[in-house]
Amino acid sequence: MKVTRIIIGIVIVAILIAAAVFVHRDKSKIHDLPEILKAGRISVVTDSSSVGFSIKDDSIFGFQYELIKAFADTLGVELVVSEHNDMKTCVDGLLKGDYDIIASFMPVTTEWKSDVLFTNPFFTSRQVLVQQDIKDSAQTFINKISDLANKTICIPENSPFKMRIEHLSDEIAMPIKISEVKGKSPEQLISMVSSGRIKYTICDEQFVTKIKMQYPNLDVSLPIGFEQHQAWAVHTKSTKLLSELNDFLTDFVGSTAYWKIYRKYY
Repeated sequence: MKVTRIIIGIVIVAILIAAAVFVHRDKSKIHDLPEILKAGRISVVTDSSSVGFSIKDDSIFGFQYELIKAFADTLGVELVVSEHNDMKTCVDGLLKGDYDIIASFMPVTTEWKSDVLFTNPFFTSRQVLVQQDIKDSAQTFINKISDLANKTICIPENSPFKMRIEHLSDEIAMPIKISEVKGKSPEQLISMVSSGRIKYTICDEQFVTKIKMQYPNLDVSLPIGFEQHQAWAVHTKSTKLLSELNDFLTDFVGSTAYWKIYRKYY
């Protein structure tokens, strides 16, 4: 009996040691600026779109890609880019240490503030409804928020837009249906509205001019949200990285180099 208790005690101690080692390893994956500089590599995740990250033939492009590449160059480190349109997956990857930066515009809301540190905001923007510009009896055109009752809005899976739609549903005291589309970016859903594959989606007002130029058959005139700051994010333990990134953005955003990049995509 005594031997059995000793064996059980040894097993418990071994489990606790293994758990402690696992926790240590998990935490060690979080890279702040000194670790990034030592490794000579920075890992970021962004969305697959022309303003995030895209590959065409042998060319890599994207508004946010070019900004984060400029930052990596100032650090003198290699840039490793991953693509994902699911914001929850991006945040989960950041928390696990798979990524050092979420270089994808996120609304600065309480939903994420306890999990990440936001950079200085790039701009403020609100959401607008995207629909075909067909104002006739054959198509239900949304003129006001209350018209969204019992309609279905398609958004990327785990999109920050979901919370805003749920709030709208509460505000009008009527259900607004949400269809989360896996693996699609807001830009891809906008294209689907233009082609008639889906009826409604949402985008940030920041992209309205670009959308109207690319898809003249779309209407983006109905705002469905208030203005929110849009920013990138780092892990809560990456305080030195955040400071360096904010210093870079303060100097770079608004510079000649920045506006040269901006005019390529907007």
